[in-house]
This record gives sequence, C-alpha cells and structure tokens, in this order.
Amino acid sequence: MAAHPAPQSILREFCPLYYLLNAIPAKVQRGFRSVLVYLTALDSSSDYVAVGSSIGMLYLYCRRLGHMNKYNMEGKCDAITAVKLLSCFDDLVAVGTASGRVALFQLVSPLPGRNKQLRRFDVVGLHKGTITALAWSANGMKLFSGDDKGRVVFSALDLDQGVCKPVLLLEEPSGVVQLDYSHRVLLVSTQQRSALFCTEGRSLQQLGTRPRKSSGRFGACFLPALCKQSDLQVFAARPGLRLWRSNVRGLVEDTRLLKPLFTSQVRPFELFPRPGPVGAYRPADRQLGLLCCFFREGWLLSWNEYSVYVLDCINEVIVGALESSGDIVSVSCCENEIFILKGDRDVIRLSNSPEGLASNCNAPCGEFGHYNDLVSRFLSGLQVTESAWGRLDAAGDSRSRSSSITSWDSIHGNTPMTTSSELSSRRYSAPLGQEELQQELVVKAIRVKKKRRRRQGGGRQDGFFFLSFSLQGIKGLSLSLSLSVCLSLSVCLCLSLSLSVSVCLSLSLSLSLSLFKRRSRNCVTMIKMCVVSPLQLAESWMGYSGPGCGILSLLVTDRHVWCLDFKGGLFCSPLPETGLNWQRFEDNVHQMALSPSGSLLWKVEQKSMTAFACAKVSIKGKRHWYKAVEQTAFVTLSDDSAWIIRTNGDLYLQTGLSVERPCARSVKVDTPCVFSQVCVGGGVVWALSEHKALFYREGLSRFCSEGESWKYDKVSEAQGLELVCVALGDGGTAWALDASGSLWFRTGISPSRPQGADDHWWQISISDYVVFDQGSLFQTLLQATQSVATVTRAPVERVVAFLSQYSQCQPSLVSANSSGVWVASGRNQLHLAKGSLVGTFWQNVVPRGTVSATRWTFITSSAVPHREGTFLWLAQSRKDLFCVWDQDGELRPSSVPLPPEVELSQLSACRDALWGLDTQGRVHIRTLSPSCPAGLHWTPLDLSQLGAVRLVSVCCGSQNVWAVDSRGIVYFRVGTQPLNPSMMLPAWIHIEPPVQPVGVQLVSIRTSPNDRLLWAQDNRGCVFVRTGLSDEMPVGTDWELVPGLAVSQLVLSSRTVWVRCLNGDVARRYGVSDRNPAGDYWKKIPGSANWLTVTPEDELWAVTLIGGLSRRLTKLLPQSPAKPRPSAASLSGDDLDDEWELI
Repeated sequence: MAAHPAPQSILREFCPLYYLLNAIPAKVQRGFRSVLVYLTALDSSSDYVAVGSSIGMLYLYCRRLGHMNKYNMEGKCDAITAVKLLSCFDDLVAVGTASGRVALFQLVSPLPGRNKQLRRFDVVGLHKGTITALAWSANGMKLFSGDDKGRVVFSALDLDQGVCKPVLLLEEPSGVVQLDYSHRVLLVSTQQRSALFCTEGRSLQQLGTRPRKSSGRFGACFLPALCKQSDLQVFAARPGLRLWRSNVRGLVEDTRLLKPLFTSQVRPFELFPRPGPVGAYRPADRQLGLLCCFFREGWLLSWNEYSVYVLDCINEVIVGALESSGDIVSVSCCENEIFILKGDRDVIRLSNSPEGLASNCNAPCGEFGHYNDLVSRFLSGLQVTESAWGRLDAAGDSRSRSSSITSWDSIHGNTPMTTSSELSSRRYSAPLGQEELQQELVVKAIRVKKKRRRRQGGGRQDGFFFLSFSLQGIKGLSLSLSLSVCLSLSVCLCLSLSLSVSVCLSLSLSLSLSLFKRRSRNCVTMIKMCVVSPLQLAESWMGYSGPGCGILSLLVTDRHVWCLDFKGGLFCSPLPETGLNWQRFEDNVHQMALSPSGSLLWKVEQKSMTAFACAKVSIKGKRHWYKAVEQTAFVTLSDDSAWIIRTNGDLYLQTGLSVERPCARSVKVDTPCVFSQVCVGGGVVWALSEHKALFYREGLSRFCSEGESWKYDKVSEAQGLELVCVALGDGGTAWALDASGSLWFRTGISPSRPQGADDHWWQISISDYVVFDQGSLFQTLLQATQSVATVTRAPVERVVAFLSQYSQCQPSLVSANSSGVWVASGRNQLHLAKGSLVGTFWQNVVPRGTVSATRWTFITSSAVPHREGTFLWLAQSRKDLFCVWDQDGELRPSSVPLPPEVELSQLSACRDALWGLDTQGRVHIRTLSPSCPAGLHWTPLDLSQLGAVRLVSVCCGSQNVWAVDSRGIVYFRVGTQPLNPSMMLPAWIHIEPPVQPVGVQLVSIRTSPNDRLLWAQDNRGCVFVRTGLSDEMPVGTDWELVPGLAVSQLVLSSRTVWVRCLNGDVARRYGVSDRNPAGDYWKKIPGSANWLTVTPEDELWAVTLIGGLSRRLTKLLPQSPAKPRPSAASLSGDDLDDEWELI
C-alpha cells in the first residue's frame, strides 16, 4: 500500500530572496587576489535583515527602503560569527567576530530628534574566543555577549553620553551557545548546561540539579510575557527530543517527551523550487537545538546545523520541519517570519503569508483573497515646527517609530518594492500635541520704518503680531477679522464686518475686553481678558467668491488666481490682501493651463478642441495666440515644457518652451493606459488615468525632460482612494481630492523620489465645525466657516453631475502655490488655507500573538507608573482583559485575570490603579506599581457608605474618583487606592447633578488624568462640563451644558475632550482651558470608531467599526511663507520693531 504524503505546513517559502542575495557580492578583490564571500551570520526584524560575512563586512538590508547598506568592522578582517538587531527608540545592531571582538552600531534615523550620524562602539580584550551568542535588553541599554570559551560579557550602553562600558560578567567551563535576557535575568546556555544569572544579585542558578551527561548545542529561551521577575518561565532543550519547562529559580516543573511526535510523518515546509539537486545529510537521531518562541502562544522554533522545527507545545504537534536541506548556518525569526541562512549561500524566508501581507494563521496556505484590503501604510516621519504662540512646552517630546516589509511584487520575481503594512506594528509615529502647535491664525509681517526703542535693563520691548482671518459666509456676505497682538501683553482688536449686496456697508467695531494694564499709547483699545488663544481656531481658512457660473478648473500662481467656469469663461484676478477682483480673460474655453511662473498660458477651445499658446500674459491689452496642437483634451505646463493629452488618449510632450517660444514640436510619450489628467510641478510629473489610477514618471531631470518610465502608485490603491484631481504644490507636497469630497496630501515629492516620502495619504479635515456658544465672539466667527464645511462635498457632487453630460471635461478643483492650498467648491467659492494643517491617518495595529481578524470590543489607556509611555487595556468581551505597553516594539499583550465570575461593564485606569465596574454595580480595584505595572490582584471596594446605590459609571484621575449611580446622582471621593477596612474609609461626597427634565439623567462621567477637567453625559447624548474646578475646590461649583453634538462616548486627555458621536464619527473640543473649561467649539476629525480612548498626551486609539485596533497618526504640514526673510524667525528683542508695524 502506498504511503500517504505528509501534509504540508502552514508555513512555506513564497519566493527566494534574490533581491537580498544579489545585493551581496559573491567575491571581493583583495589586492591582486579574488576572495570568496561566505555568509556566516543572520538576524532579522520588521525593519532590517542583517547578514554577516567571512570578510568582516556586515550587510544590512533596509526592508522599508529596499536599500542595502554595508558596515565594515575595520582593522583585521575577521569573519562575523554573530549578529543581533534591536529596534527600540533607536535602531541598534551588535556584531561579534571570530577573534572575540564585539561592535555595536547605532544606525542613522530619519526621524526628527533622533540619531543623525552612524556611531560605533567596540568591545575588545574581554573575549578570548569566537563570539557565539548576543542578546539585547529591550531598551537597548544592555548587551550581553558570549564566546566559545565560556565567557559572558556585559556591555552597558549610554547613547546620550556616547559611552559603552563592558565588564566580564561570568565564565563557564564550556562554550556559550545561546543567550536570552528578560526582567534583569540572563539565561545562559552552554555546551553542558543552562543557567539563570540574576544581574542584580549576581547569583547563578543552574536549570535542573546536574549538568547534561553529553555536551551539545542545546539552547533555552524565556516565554514572552509582561510579568514580574518571579513569574518568568523557561523552555530548555534536552537530548533525546526532551523539553524542560522551569521557573526562574531553576526548578524543572515539566518535562515533555517529544519523540512520539516524530514517529509519524513530519510536516515539511514547502520550499520554492530551485534548480539543481535537492537534499543533504540528516543524522539518524533527531535532536532539538537552539530555542526561540515564535509567532503564537506555545509555538517554539528549534534549530541546529541539520534541521529546523516549529513545535506547538500546547496542541503537541509539529507545525513544520526543514530537514535534509544542507548545512544550516543561522536562523532568525520576527513576528510571523523565519529566516534561514544556509551554507550554500542561500537565505530562506518561511511564513504563512507573502511579504507585504498581514498574517492570518487560520487561512489555508495560498488563500489570501484580496490582499490589497489588508495592506495599510504608515509614515514614520514626523515634522514639528515651532508655533508663533509658543506652545512647545505643552507638546512634549515624541517617540516615532517605523517599520516596513517587502511588497507583493517579490512573489512574482519583479523588482522588489517596499511598503508598510499593518503587520509591522512594532514602530509607530506618535506625535504628542501636534494639533496644538498649528492652531493659529494667519500671521503676516509688515516692515516698520520707525526707529528702534530700547529699554533700560534689557527688558522686553513692545512688539506686535498682525493677524488676518477672512471667512466667506453665505452668498453675498464676507467676514474679515484683523487682530494686532502686542507682545507686551497689550492687545488691540479690530473687527471689521462688511456686507456686500447691492450696497456695500462697512462696520467697524472695537472691542474692549480688559485683562492687562495699558502699556503702550499706540494701542487703540486695551484688552482685559484672555482673547484669542492659539487653540481656539482649528485651521485658518479664508473664503472668496468665484467669478462666474461655478468653477470647473482652478489654477494659482504666486501673483494671480485663474478660474474656468462651466460655461467656458476664463477669469483672472490678482492676489491682493483683502478680496479678489475678477476680470474676464477669454470665452469658449474648454480647458486652460498655466506655467508655475505665470509666463506661459495655454487654452483649449470648446468646439474645435484645438490648443493655443500665449506668451507674455497680461490681463489687459492685446494677446496673441499661437496654434499649438489640434484635438487636445487636456494640457498642463511647466516653465519649459507642455504635457498634452489628445482626444484619442495619446500623450505628447513639447520641450524647450519659453516666452519667446510658447509652443514647439510634439513628441509622443508611451503610456500604460489612457490618461485623463497630468500635473507637473517641481520637476515631477504625475498622471491620473481614466479609471482613477495614479501614475508617476521616473527619470526626469534637467537633462531629460521626458523621463524614463511610468510607475503605478500603489499607495492610493492600498487606501482605496478614488481620486478626482491631483496637484503638485511647493515644498514637495502633493494634493488630491477624492470622489467622496475629502482632501488629502503627501510630502517628500522630488525628482529623485517622484512618489514621495510618505507611504500613505494624509487626510485633511476642512468640514464639520459645530458651534452653539450663544453670544460668543467665536460663534460669529465660525458661523462664517459653515461654508467651509461644504468645501469638498459640494464640488464633487456638482462636478460629477456636470461630467455626466460632458464626459470630456476633467475638473481641476485643487491647486497650490507658495502661500497655501486652494480648493474650489461647486458653490462658486474658493477657499484658501494659509496656516499650518494637520493630516490624519488611522494605522491598523495587530498586537503580537493575535491575528488581524481578532475582534476587540473595548479599549482604555493609562500612564505607566515607572516609565514613559502608556498602558492600553483591551478586551474582547466582558470576561477577559489584556494589557499592552505602547512603547513595546512588538505590542505583546499580557492577560490580566479578572475576579472570579465577574463581568466588567466599565474600566477606568490611572497611573497607580485600575478601577473596574462590573454588571452588578460593584467596584474592583487593581493596584499598579513600578515593580508590578499590571498589578497583582483585585480588591473589592467597600460601598456600604452608599447604601443600596447601584453605580453605572466610575472614573478615576490622578487623585480623585468620580461616579454616577443609576438615578444620575454624582459622587466624589479622594484617593484611588483601596484602604484597609479597619482604617477610616474615604468619604463619598454627594454632588447634585445638573437640572434636567423628568426621565433625563446622567449615565456617564469622565475626568482628566490630571483632575483638571470633569465632563458628563446624559441618556440623550447631551454633554455637561463641571465648572469651578481647582485645587482649593476639587468638586467644582456648577454644571454647564455644552451643546452642538449628540455623543455616545466621552474621553478626556490632560488638555482637551474627545467624543464619539452616535454615528461613530470622532470630534474634538477646541478652546478648553482652566479659564474656559467648556471650550469654544467642536470640530470633527477624519475617522470613525466603535470605541475610543485617548492617552494623557492626546494620542488616539480606537476600536474600528469591524473590531480591529487602530491608532491615529498625525503629520503637521507647516506653513511655508512665500518670501522668507532672514529675520522672520525672530519675533522678540530689537528685531521685532523692524518686522512689525502697528496699524
């Protein structure tokens, strides 16, 4: 009877890593002789693959950029025998050589504020043999190295001081084969035994009672868990296919006999077919080797020089095996990937998914569906600029991380591209307080012609900001606000409201709001209260009326703005300081194009579809049009070239254009499909196809205007964007409007990198202001911004309806110049953003040990008691709870046991305590401490003082605790810790709720982590704020209704309030301060969620609509002034009077 073939493992090789091997030379020239390059060591992470060689060269492949870097050990060219990567706050790599030398490299980071220069630290003189094992601590401050003589060296690394201090830690009688470090305990595996070394007490404890009878390369590893030191568990390999599980004291708790698992056919890993003979020697008796925990709970990766095994210790099965495949030199694993370095110069990648796809162990091998839906990209870059309002102290520092994996193209053997995926969740971009940095009005400098004034004693001089804020209201109404703010705390405010219907009325209003004493006679009016905070306006948008019958196309230069309406009228207006003065330029225009300098102008006539070119453009006077191209559908111009789309879909290029030569001979350019739009800017060319696919042109330079080839932009496809129009602006920024009316941008666009530096589009929110503060200055201001709410929705709706009748028209509704980005709406309106903008991207996160299909129901956050970062408390149901530290590179969740037979309905966390409210209204407290950050046990809280009250909501701050019962009554208590019942318990203070109609009551209450804010929510979704909170009056004085939104969830950071609306939308309250706890207005941000939490530093985490975990990343797009001046950055001292003038 024929034997059945062994079932295939779910782990397989999808494609050989040719892109990696081809980047490493097979030979190098040393003098007059050629030296073979052998690959001797390997390690991997989500960011890098590091390969050591026999010539002392380290090859480090960046998976995000698809670039190979080489690092020479210098001096004697010893073979590299060990390499270890670490991604924490900095990217680190340690290298060990055959002569006992250890080198530590701190890699260059593209993130702001991180290392910008490669640094190397050497450990020499302590090792006497070949380095065989390396191990990092999680924070990168400790490195342990072992050699084949039994020596273990500890190197303390201080990156801030640039110091590395090595010391001999211990010396074993046999060679070291593996090292592992966790919770200040070093696990040392040698040829004869495995031992635990406590680095604090300097004590050594052997695993088991006696050394092994036979020596061999048997390793050991810690089980990954977020626990205290006493709970550490160890897996150790033993001869005869045995596996020990021991505790941190070296006591063997369990011995597992794995030999029965190998009696049946072992599942082999499916390898990619290779030319040539396959197969090699395998010993008759199988053995385990070095050990490492891999991918899922209970999975172990074991390898030696002959074989690799993946074992499922929970289900007691062999997941897969690699046997008889040649000499195995080194093995490394990260997340769901295993990299195997073989002696025949080959690297094998085993995984359950190709590079570029999120892992899913439940999916059969090869069945991955529509992988594009699984890919999400994120940006590791972070740009923070100083605000003129000086809010940098509130912003704090930011920890920015990034990760990437190679794209799907490698499966098919194509040129490897690089993407970022939700699979790589070990590094993040977490800006703290970026939105605060950009909340400012438009600042404009005016040159002063008066003398400088100096003060005795070097005091600060009087100086002023002049700020202008112009908004477009309903049709025929424009509102303009100008403020002059004196740096000496004297402020002048002038509000000018002008109504233009048939008669222009001008009203001038001066407001006196006394807060500061008069300190300058130049001030028209003294302001006596805190006027405009930089947090009180989300973005600075200015609105203008269009010229004619709707806007089909919009183009702006540094001096003029051009509009084409639906009837073919071409209009132009200079860019003055107040409004636009439109003048009709041409009629019967189908499409128009303008060079960035404004010197060249092309038009396409409506009926003939012929393109004409004009040079020396002037609004008044005669113009001479030169016939350029017939049968033209679309044209775009740079300062010296024209890209033309013909009516038959062909693309042509004209080069060498100038004022004297506005048109030239056309040359056809091959295209992968029919294009509907082309845009040019900064030496970069983008194109949009008829099916809304985005392409960019590679190879453009001043010597080659045509470029080399078109490349498909996968970023837009991965995000599922259907782009309507795109534009390339100044500063390497690309702008786009999609079919749903959203505005997006990408940065880093340059001729050398036409696709840009971002791995995804950032979304700009320019809609949904909600203001209901009666009698407020900002009500008047922001009522005018309601027109901004339709900026991106109206144009798309109207233009799409228009295109259904005129399919040949291609809209251009977004344009950018040095002053900002312009957006046209279908209501015949233009909107300009001059200030800084914040882009949003929601990054999908998959904690280690879980799969992307995991469905979460709840998330909350708290500060970590002993280090930086935040704890995330996650739950899949009311009967489980997990804890994740957001600074953990792999986001390993640790299970937090709940009290027996308890179902949590609500959870609130602070720095030192975790409060849980169960479905019966009982409160359970879990104390958190630096020694045990996730807590040890739950303590029930004595609620006998409240009698028969049943609590429905509870929230704790740093010191105070607030609660609401089933009747809507509010309670207050001081102290977050459960005290001994024999002591006097803290008293619950009864607080009257706000006065409400019958049947309406509070159901939820939230306090900020610093106890400075208190907000509540009733059963109708209305929101209330507690006023009068202070250190002297922690219970506050009164309740105030905050109108505008019906909410389903409230979350508070240390500075502001975030809400989840009934439909899942997310909004933020702006203007919240100690003096104004209610804030000024709501503004919705991009995204929607089923559940929401915010860290004390305003980092948003959410449970998505489908139950996934997501993190909000933001990118600040700073304002770039049109004409920067050398002294523009100085706004104080003697230079101030030279830059600003009081009007």
